Amino acid sequence: MDFASGNVDTGLIARHHDSLLPAPAAPTATQLALLGLAEVLASQTTGSDAFATLSGWRLNGSHSRRIGFALGDARHTVTLEHSADGYRIEAAGSTLQAQASLHGHTLRVTLDGKQLATTVVRHGSQRVLFADGERVALDYLDPYAFSEAGVHGETHLKAPMPGRVVALVAEAGARIAKGEPLLILEAMKMEHTITAPADGVVKAFYFAAGEQVGDGDELVDFEAD
Repeated sequence: MDFASGNVDTGLIARHHDSLLPAPAAPTATQLALLGLAEVLASQTTGSDAFATLSGWRLNGSHSRRIGFALGDARHTVTLEHSADGYRIEAAGSTLQAQASLHGHTLRVTLDGKQLATTVVRHGSQRVLFADGERVALDYLDPYAFSEAGVHGETHLKAPMPGRVVALVAEAGARIAKGEPLLILEAMKMEHTITAPADGVVKAFYFAAGEQVGDGDELVDFEAD
């Protein structure tokens, strides 16, 4: 190696970048499953999902949700199906069965019969998992994220992809605080709450509950303060 032979110069790191700074290992199916469970349970605890109080229960069957994470340029998808027996999880080509509960940052899980006590820290979009003596940090991908930069005046919130309006949570004419739910949109078997990008007033909804929307369709006429 250059360092051992004394061949050290300003180009050392560039020449041996891959060995000196290896890319982080891809998350395992278990790690992705744990992060997905923490995301679902956290949304139920905080009430950021309008159906949080139902804990994933559905009248005509199970509730399926797809969650995306990123590690650098790599994208990873976790699909969780919630039923009375717990969660069926698909991640990294594997299928796992789990029961779980979240207490603060502590996630207690029985995953394929194995009991685990893990820690998940949420900071902005980053999710950091500590489990089995290992640490993995991924970014949560919100497909409905709305940029808050420069939000002022009339704002038309649009659908980021085709889907169906599940419920209108707010009412036209209501004054809404930043982050409060406006409507629930279902797309690709996942439900997501469209929230107010700033304090303001709901002027009008362009679709009713049950109606299909197309990619880019205007959903809400919202006037930001």
